[in-house]
Amino acid sequence: MKSFGLDSLNLMRLALAGIFVLAALTCQAAEREFELNIQNGKVPKGSYLMKVQKGDQIRWKILSDADGELHIHAYHVDQIIKTQKPTLYSFTATATGRYRVEWHPESGRGKGIHHSEPLALLEVYPN
Repeated sequence: MKSFGLDSLNLMRLALAGIFVLAALTCQAAEREFELNIQNGKVPKGSYLMKVQKGDQIRWKILSDADGELHIHAYHVDQIIKTQKPTLYSFTATATGRYRVEWHPESGRGKGIHHSEPLALLEVYPN
C-alpha cells in the first residue's frame, strides 16, 4: 500500500499552482476599444454606453464633424478634437462608477453652454 508521501504533496502543489495561474489569467485587464464618431454633438446609440472592468485599458478612436473638447472629470481626461482629424486616446479604467463623457464644441465655448446631456457614459465595474 502506497502512503501519501512526497509525490502526493508535489501533486497537490502543482494543482494549486495551476489554480493560481488560471485565476491570474482570468483577472488580467482587457484592452477595450471604442469608436466615438461625433456628428452634430452626438454619437450613435451603440457608442453611447461603454461598459468596462476596473483595470481595463481603454482606447478611444475619436472623429468629429466639429472642433471641440472631449473630457471626463473624474479621470482628468481633456482632449482637443479637430474636425475630421482622427484622434486616438488611451487611458486605464482606475475608478469604478458611472462617468459622463462631455463634449464641448468649439462654437459653444465661452457662451455659457456647459454640461447639458452627456455625449456618452462610461461605466466601470469592479473586478
